[in-house]
Amino acid sequence: MRRPRRTRDFKEFSYIKKLSDSEKRFSEFKGNQEVALIFPNNYKVASASLAWSWVQQLFWEQNLAVERFFYEKWFTKFYSIESFTPLDQFRVLMFSFHFELDLENIINILKKLGIPPLGELRGNEYPTIIIGGPITFFNLELVKPIADIVVVGDLEYNVDAISEGIKILKKDKEKGMEYFETLENVITNRKKSLTKLNLKNFDISQKFPVSHFITPYSEFKNKRLIEIGRGCIRRCSFCVMGHTKKPVKFVSPPVIEAFLKEEKNSIGIISATITDYPWLDQLLEILEKYNINFSVSSMRADGITNRLLKLIKKSGQNTFTIAPEGVSQKIRNRINKDISEEDLFNTLELGRKNEFKSIKFYYIVGFDEEEWDDYEELRNFIIKVKKMGYSNISLSVNPLIPKKGTPFYGKTFIDEKQYNSIIKWMKTNLQKVKFHFESYKYSQKQYLYNILSEEEIKKLILKIYS
Repeated sequence: MRRPRRTRDFKEFSYIKKLSDSEKRFSEFKGNQEVALIFPNNYKVASASLAWSWVQQLFWEQNLAVERFFYEKWFTKFYSIESFTPLDQFRVLMFSFHFELDLENIINILKKLGIPPLGELRGNEYPTIIIGGPITFFNLELVKPIADIVVVGDLEYNVDAISEGIKILKKDKEKGMEYFETLENVITNRKKSLTKLNLKNFDISQKFPVSHFITPYSEFKNKRLIEIGRGCIRRCSFCVMGHTKKPVKFVSPPVIEAFLKEEKNSIGIISATITDYPWLDQLLEILEKYNINFSVSSMRADGITNRLLKLIKKSGQNTFTIAPEGVSQKIRNRINKDISEEDLFNTLELGRKNEFKSIKFYYIVGFDEEEWDDYEELRNFIIKVKKMGYSNISLSVNPLIPKKGTPFYGKTFIDEKQYNSIIKWMKTNLQKVKFHFESYKYSQKQYLYNILSEEEIKKLILKIYS
């Protein structure tokens, strides 16, 4: 396309082109623009999501020219990554909905395009809004009002049928909507309930998810992403994945090796936690065999091995991360975390053995059972960590958000005064520690998005849109 003439449009175009040009792509699809795949968050977050790449590839295989988009609040034209075509030229808009707070970004995109925010307000003259992604597994009330079509669960199961429906939509929206009403795991703004529901995990060993591009602007900088496990074998009481993504599916080592033996780039390994991968030693052996540098999305303290930390260190990481979640053993037991203090210290000792001096911990606060004695246990724990030789300690602290689909749904959300008192205590009592405290305002919004009814969500959407 020609470069935009307006200064503001050219600034947006140039920003997107810089990111597009940064991508090294391993596959392309040639064809006229047809369907938009929108990750409603910034490029750094979008490019760290394997779904943004994998969904595009799945549709390419169905001969649909899907183009990628991402979000910045200041965008007005929303040019595509591939052809720089403005979003308003697309008739089918698919949103990959991963985080509750991205609801506001989706609404903002629709507002800037002049598209009504509720599916029930849209006639056939407007583009069709299709929404899928992790949110559909546990919070359909948040998704249904804004979508014309909701695709629930893993796309691999019915990508052929979804693709056929999109092809019909492009020719005739009315007939396309009628077609989607017949599909399994699909909700339309006419058919509000699911008559057929199949939310089991797709067996990714049959079709191995791998990203088709790398970029230095991703949280997984210049790494190809591979998904080795889908779902989680654990049942932590606060976590959605352990209660919705069952049964867990893993990719076998031979399938991974067949890919890695030809791979020249570093990789990012995606799974609930690499330490629950049943063939971890074989995987590490493959990574060593082909001299592959890698990073991981998550590790559990009770499964970390010396070999794993050794290879992570060799791959260039100087910090590793573990998630005790609860500030004391009592709290960890209450939330079914199934990690002991002994597990934590065993892992920390392995870290020092491999010359790690930087460690990051994830904690959740705001459980009903918490007392100040639990925080004293945390203080003593951090003192011991320092004595082990860790000179750079970081804590990421988040309030508990009781989410739908978990045993903790229905619990009260911590009040702001209590959260601030915890922040003050940590800053006062945990010396020479770096902190990241999640915003109370944003956490409270997530909580509200989990407790509001569908009708209340509709009112909220209209309020944000106005």
